[in-house]
Amino acid sequence: NKFVVTGFKISGKPVHDSKHAMTLLKQCHKTRRSNYYVMDKGYDSEDIHSLARDKLGSIAMIPLRQRKRKKIKGKYRRKMRWEFDEELYHNRNLVETMFSVLKRKYGEEIRAKKYWNQLKEIKFKLLVHNLDRYARIIFIIQMRISTEPQKVLLR
Repeated sequence: NKFVVTGFKISGKPVHDSKHAMTLLKQCHKTRRSNYYVMDKGYDSEDIHSLARDKLGSIAMIPLRQRKRKKIKGKYRRKMRWEFDEELYHNRNLVETMFSVLKRKYGEEIRAKKYWNQLKEIKFKLLVHNLDRYARIIFIIQMRISTEPQKVLLR
């Protein structure tokens, strides 16, 4: 089930990823529930932590940003100081690997000129990618089943 896209958000103009974080968390949680959502420091906000904990029943594993003030604001951000799991956080590289896979498979460019066609192109690439992943998973499962030796009873 690795490397399947469970949610995406496309914006017409460049914005910071954290603007879409709340929407993406909800979307991904509907598709596949998780106990942890691992994100980089750019997503470190009390709103994201509280959404993950209070509404989704998960933990947002986000390293704390170093700010000028010493006191950490926010109940869940303070908790993260003690609950942060470095080993779990290193799974974030799977997300970067996923982006790399998509770019290598489908290219970094979008060929469509019009915005709505660009949206369709991106959605189509993600759909094809997920179908390919599921087909591979099903094929692997089928091969494992068919290659197991059959028990034959001789009487």
